[in-house]
Amino acid sequence: MAVTSVRVLVTGASGAIGTPVCRHLHERGHRVRGFSLEPHPDLEDSVVGDLSDFDAVRAAVAGVDTIIHLGAYPDEADFIDELLEPNVRGLYHVCAAAVEAGVSRLVLASSLQVISGIHKEGVIAIEDGAAPVNHYALTKVWAEEMGRMYARVHDLSVILARIGWFPRNTSEAISLAGYSRGPSVYLSHTDAERFFERCVESAAPAPGEAVTMFAISRPGGERRLDMRASQEILGHEPQDTWPEGLPFPYE
Repeated sequence: MAVTSVRVLVTGASGAIGTPVCRHLHERGHRVRGFSLEPHPDLEDSVVGDLSDFDAVRAAVAGVDTIIHLGAYPDEADFIDELLEPNVRGLYHVCAAAVEAGVSRLVLASSLQVISGIHKEGVIAIEDGAAPVNHYALTKVWAEEMGRMYARVHDLSVILARIGWFPRNTSEAISLAGYSRGPSVYLSHTDAERFFERCVESAAPAPGEAVTMFAISRPGGERRLDMRASQEILGHEPQDTWPEGLPFPYE
């Protein structure tokens, strides 16, 4: 089936997830612009800029239909010195610029760390809410609430993606393998590509709707997360089970 080309901005384009996702979307025929601290190696339209620079963000957002906002400080750190600018101010700049530019869909990267404080047996559902245990996770709760507000107030179609454990290199993959529940919250590189493909190409959610969902691969053992939202709303079916879908050996 032919794919309708969409004008997509990916922030954090040169990061671990952004790099393969940009490449994949471009290969599917979408017009992809990258925005990051470093140029994307495979994109002609690659803008180097900082999320704290509102004018730079506005310029990057101009003319796009969909934003995939991956740019952020990616883990727990000092709130004032490391997290505040990219994860709070930068998020606001992206959302505000999206409204100014008339963007129709906003995909905001959250994290499984927002549910780290939920201790229950069985499957964790979106309806169980959030329970952050560090400031990084708290910034991602802020991102989710920001997305819901912008859908409600500005009629955007918003996807809030709680991204699973995405190994950036061999050492991170080894760490995941050693964690008892690691394979159940794993997100492969190729499933990340397929997930964000569906975020761009799916007709749902509708304008004015914000939907929170988990983005993980198929669990090889115990299922810990409820995947119905991504399956039913986006039509996304993950295909990899740990350790499939890695671009590097992990042992």
